[in-house]
Amino acid sequence: MIPTSADVVAFLNAEFEKAKLPHRVEQIAVLPYVNPMWLANWEVPDLAGVAECEEIIREARWQFPQVLEA
Repeated sequence: MIPTSADVVAFLNAEFEKAKLPHRVEQIAVLPYVNPMWLANWEVPDLAGVAECEEIIREARWQFPQVLEA
């Protein structure tokens, strides 16, 4: 079963809470294609450039490289 954007949002928010970061995500941007290189097909535009969130987002991209829109 392919995970959805809701799965990524739940993972990110749980990880931000564990890290005691004030950030939360309501939605992610799912790109309209599946990348043949298995790079993540989603982004978190609200947190672009927020250094303290980069490691958590990188981990989420590893766990959820390809997702469907929820």
